Amino acid sequence: MRIGLNAWTVGGWRLNLPTGLEGVIEVASALGYDGVEIVYDDSDYKPDKISKKDRRLLLELALSHDISIPSIATGVFWRYSLASHDEAERITALTLLKMGVELAADLESETLLVVPAVAKPGTGYKETYNHALSSIVKASRWAEDHGVKIGLENVWSRFLYDPIIFRRFIEDVGSDAVGLYFDVGNVLELAPFEHWLEVLGDRIVMVHAKDYDMNSRGPGGFRLIGRGSVDWDGFVKSLKSLGYDGFINVETPPEFMKSPNTLIFPQDGIEAARISLQKLREYMS
Repeated sequence: MRIGLNAWTVGGWRLNLPTGLEGVIEVASALGYDGVEIVYDDSDYKPDKISKKDRRLLLELALSHDISIPSIATGVFWRYSLASHDEAERITALTLLKMGVELAADLESETLLVVPAVAKPGTGYKETYNHALSSIVKASRWAEDHGVKIGLENVWSRFLYDPIIFRRFIEDVGSDAVGLYFDVGNVLELAPFEHWLEVLGDRIVMVHAKDYDMNSRGPGGFRLIGRGSVDWDGFVKSLKSLGYDGFINVETPPEFMKSPNTLIFPQDGIEAARISLQKLREYMS
């Protein structure tokens, strides 16, 4: 298994990147990461603002540092839900998803991270499920055409909290281009990670690594690797027993260690990346 650096780890949730996405690659190389997970949004780093030339230069820069770009992540599907009752919102979400698939293909990335739905009051479960399913089915065709995997992440969006139901959703999509992007930190509050690996281990396409403190609970409980309640030795051993040999991407933004209004970029992001890499290496060895 190899270790990747998610861009949020360097720039925080708002992608505060003084030296751009190029800077994330430089940081990853300097610290000794094997890859970088590029992040896009609906603002400065919206895919249609990253030209074909810029994509080629990013890829060339990564290759010059012997760095892979295994995956693309984004938070846009929290704002524009693929399961929204509002058709216009779903269309916007699908447009951003298609852009992400194309970005992943241009950067020779294996996987695009996708939040399948955000459940909202006033919209029934069946409607949410059906809208999400319809959206992901459409997206799976784009992914197939571009040779990209869609990794549906287990997140706190009040949807698909049970591993059996999550697997059913993936099977309902009916495409080998769609699997699970497993985040061990996200799952800890809901169930032992072993339950998810037992049911969905063969559908994992990518892994996120962050810690979670069960004594803190809630969104404020996320931590840098090694500073929470995740049994990292057991988790790494479980991945190996499943035959998983892909990337584990460190997603530990500096907000996990300092108050947002005290952060200094990129220094605090680099420190978060350094600490998490050091601890993850220890567990993987």
